[in-house]
Amino acid sequence: MPLNTRHCQLLESAANLTTTELAEGLGIDQTTATRTLALIKKAGFAVDTVGLDRRQRRWALTAQGQALLKKFKPRWEAAQEAFEKRLGRREAAALKKASYLAASRLSLR
Repeated sequence: MPLNTRHCQLLESAANLTTTELAEGLGIDQTTATRTLALIKKAGFAVDTVGLDRRQRRWALTAQGQALLKKFKPRWEAAQEAFEKRLGRREAAALKKASYLAASRLSLR
């Protein structure tokens, strides 16, 4: 199932973001965001609308996407908690920060 929880969580918390804004928020490149969002859209979990510019897309979760996210959210949170317990809360936070920084810098190239 092409559901990326991080993408959907961001869409849930801030609907109507552009593909570029989503990519920046996730610390990934635009191409990866575009491909992943296309899969999420194809599965019926999100819809896109044309922004101010015809090339710009704004994204929102569908009711189906919201229901699926609600179903998986407790599992995602449990996995995050287990990760932090195993690695240590401070170390997990440092790893997430370093990963985000690396992805952000690499996507600029």
